[in-house]
Amino acid sequence: MVEIRVDKVTKIFKAKKKEVVALKDIDLTVDSGKSFGIVGPSGAGKTTLMRIIAGLDVPNKGEIYFGDQLVSKDGKLIISPEKRNIGMVFQNWALYPNMTAYDNIAFPLISHHLNKETIEKRVKDVATTLGVENVLTHYPREMSGGQQQRVSLARALVKNPSILILDEPFSNLDAAMRDSARALVKKIQDELKITTLIVSHDPADIFSIASQAGVLLDGKFVQIDSPLRIYNQPKSLGVAKLVGDIITLSGNMEVEGNKRFVRIANLEFLIPNSSEHVEKITFGFRPEDVKISVKDDLTDYTNAGKVIVKVSSYSGGAFRIIVSPAESEKVEIFAFSDVPYEINQSLFFYYKQDKLKIFPQ
Repeated sequence: MVEIRVDKVTKIFKAKKKEVVALKDIDLTVDSGKSFGIVGPSGAGKTTLMRIIAGLDVPNKGEIYFGDQLVSKDGKLIISPEKRNIGMVFQNWALYPNMTAYDNIAFPLISHHLNKETIEKRVKDVATTLGVENVLTHYPREMSGGQQQRVSLARALVKNPSILILDEPFSNLDAAMRDSARALVKKIQDELKITTLIVSHDPADIFSIASQAGVLLDGKFVQIDSPLRIYNQPKSLGVAKLVGDIITLSGNMEVEGNKRFVRIANLEFLIPNSSEHVEKITFGFRPEDVKISVKDDLTDYTNAGKVIVKVSSYSGGAFRIIVSPAESEKVEIFAFSDVPYEINQSLFFYYKQDKLKIFPQ
């Protein structure tokens, strides 16, 4: 276990006579034994930051510390990758196709010239922990995707790393395998208390594994917090979209006495009085914070008004319903439902007022 500290790290790539700033003045601390997730779109700098922490690349400026030990500084590699005691799992798992699962897992130990008895014990122990002891004689081509992923993880863990880095580790798995793989990694991290970094474009990976998370946009962290707070209290619309579905609306803020609201056609949305008064406002809801219903008296929700069903589709165990305000077909809002509705059916649109999210213009 070791604390990771990133101090004012900047990384610049030169391409075709111009400079591309991949990371700019990045600060980050990951406490010893904790798990930290990094989410962001392609090109945000996620993998670049992981490579710098792993020692596969160096920052142009800034410092990287493992505990009190300086490992990289201002373009210089102070501690080489092989001496950083890092276990890494990549998107493509990077298994050697001409080696059995046993030999793939044992490779880091063989490279460190450990004796045969020690290697055999460690490989069998980690294989049993990860449930791949029955495929140790198999080659990668003879294993399922889930088995290959577990063998890759076993290879990363077999040398008892101080830091575990997971770079898009589940993207090649189907949905069911991803769920079990996330649960497995979370279980291992909790039990072994390895300082863990996971990079992913899928927020479900981050929410399943990380205790803290950071949203990386254009080479900068724009929000660092617990995954739940990032989801529930995103600092911008861009952050909100990155970590989950968001229903967004815009309109003019109106005031009547102590009441602030936005009226969109016949729909009325109440705005918290604590909000800054602006002429035009963008706000939104997570899908789980809205409902559509034929009833006009749902408890725990605020009725915004009547909507008309425009599209009804089924996906992922729920119906995705697109509706428009009864008095305007130009505005479209989606909501999920346990039951289907007919096209042009009239419904009421409900929302949780305390879950409304306001985004700066």
